[in-house]
Amino acid sequence: MRDLVSQLRRGEFVIVCEDDKSFLFTPAETITAEKINFLMRNCDEIRLSLPWSKIFSLGLNKLYYLNGNLIAVDPKWAISAEDRAEFIKKIVNSNLQLSEVKFPGRIFIEETKERGVLERPGIAEACSDLAKLLGYSPYAVYAPLMTKEGRFADKSYAENFAKENSMQVVKIRDLIEFRLKTEKIVERVVEATLPTKFYGTFKALGYKTPLGEILALVKGEVSDGEVLVRIHSECLTGDVIHSLRCDCGEQLESALKMIDREGKGILIYMRGHEGRGIGLINKLMAYKLQENGIDTVDANIKLGFPADMRSYGVAAQILMDLGVKSVRLLTNNPLKIEELAKYGFMVKREAIEVEPTEINLLYLKAKKDRMGHFLCIND
Repeated sequence: MRDLVSQLRRGEFVIVCEDDKSFLFTPAETITAEKINFLMRNCDEIRLSLPWSKIFSLGLNKLYYLNGNLIAVDPKWAISAEDRAEFIKKIVNSNLQLSEVKFPGRIFIEETKERGVLERPGIAEACSDLAKLLGYSPYAVYAPLMTKEGRFADKSYAENFAKENSMQVVKIRDLIEFRLKTEKIVERVVEATLPTKFYGTFKALGYKTPLGEILALVKGEVSDGEVLVRIHSECLTGDVIHSLRCDCGEQLESALKMIDREGKGILIYMRGHEGRGIGLINKLMAYKLQENGIDTVDANIKLGFPADMRSYGVAAQILMDLGVKSVRLLTNNPLKIEELAKYGFMVKREAIEVEPTEINLLYLKAKKDRMGHFLCIND
C-alpha cells in the first residue's frame, strides 16, 4: 500500500481489478483534462463514485437511474475533456447547480457506501477507499479498461497494460483483506436466550452497526462446518403485518423453521433494509406507484433511488464474529451470494421460495426478470 500511495501522489493511474474486469482509477480531486482524454482513449464509460448523501444534497437523484443504479450526466455548457474535468471537480466540491447538468450524458455517477468495501465489496467502494487512503476525499473517477478490439480487458491484458504504462494493479479482494485486518464496523453488545413460540430457542445477539441495531439469532454450534444462514432484510409490512404484497414474511418464517429443524443455523435480521434500503415511508410511496402500474424496480427509481440500495458487508462481519467460514445461504438473491463470496466465505445456495399469489405475482416476476432472482414462476 505504501508503494501505491507514493505512485498516486505523483498523479498516475492505478488499475483496480474486480473478478474478470479491470478499471483505471484516480482520485476525483486529481482529475484533469489529460486524464479524461486518457480514459476516453482506453476505456468504456467514465464513472464517478459518490455517497448517497452527496448525490441527494446536489439533487442528482432527481435524474433517472439508468440500469437501476447509474446516473448519466454531462456539463450543460460544453463536453470537452477540460469541461468534463471541471464538471467533476464542481460536483466533488458541491459547487454544482442542477441547472448546469445535461441529462443524459457520458459521465456515470454511481452510488457508493460510505464505509467502503467493508460495507459493500464493489468497484465504486474500492476506488473510494483508495482515494481516502491516499489522503483525498472519498470520491473516485474510474472506468472499465477496454482492449483495442473493444472488449473488456481480462487479467492478462490489464497486467500488460499496467507494465506498458508503469501502473500498479490492486485487487479488490486484497483491499478487503487489508481493511479487515485493522477495522471492524460491527460490535457485539449483548447475548441472551430467546425462547420462541414456533421456532424453538435461540441465542439472541445484539450488534451495534452502521445500519443501526442488528439482531442475530443463533442455534447450535456455528463455528464448525457448513452453516445454514438467512440474511433477512427488514420488512415491517411483511414480517409483522403479514402483507400479501411481498413474500418477506413467509420467507422469514420458513427460514426460522428450517434452522430449527436442522438444529444449527443463523438468522441475521437486517435493520435498515426496508424497501430494499429506501425506508418504510418511501416503500409505501413505491406501493402507491405500483398501484398505478409501475413495477417494484421502476417505482424505486421514480422516487429518486437506485433499484436496490442494500449491501451485506455488515452481515458478513457478523458472520466473521461468529466464526463462520462456510455458508449454506437461504436466498433467491444472487447479490447476497456474490458479496459473501467476495468477503472470503464458501457459499452454497439453498432455495427459499414461497407459493406466489395473485397479489404478489407481478412483484415476484419483477424480481426474477429485472433483478435476476432465482425464482420459479410460471406465467
